[in-house]
Amino acid sequence: MAKEDNIRGVEKIEIGLPGDGVVGASLTEFKAVVLNSLSLTGSEANEETIKTEQDDSYLSINTDSTPATSTFKLYEVTGASAVMLMGGSWDAGSKTWSAPKTAPNKYLSVVITDIAGNKITFPYAKVSAKFEGNITKGELLSVDITITANTPISSTDVEGAPYEVAFAA
Repeated sequence: MAKEDNIRGVEKIEIGLPGDGVVGASLTEFKAVVLNSLSLTGSEANEETIKTEQDDSYLSINTDSTPATSTFKLYEVTGASAVMLMGGSWDAGSKTWSAPKTAPNKYLSVVITDIAGNKITFPYAKVSAKFEGNITKGELLSVDITITANTPISSTDVEGAPYEVAFAA
């Protein structure tokens, strides 16, 4: 990997409804990402060790895997965007977001772009979001988001990658 291939800094995060097994065509752009809040954990194989009477570590095999996840925090989330991320409803007239009774399952496309134009893309991700933070004169309330990669499947049963990392040219 050359130095220019390093992924560093967040330029923007785009989130919206997924397309047919691909990233959605209309994504909402978020540029106010809380400093040092974004982390990415790639998928990881879970292992099981098969033992024999003579050998406690005879053979290790992959049993399943834990999907890739990313967490980050956003400022400047509008009422309409809060509905997209957390459910509930938005009354533009009274400028009031009302929380849902129970957190809904939200599946959205997420594209993270770094300052060099490299992109980490989740075409179909489970999104869990919530308001979080201290409300003081020195801090701001943010929306804390966790995304979990899911395998996108098109209407013709074509499976895509759960996430991709595309390096800028």
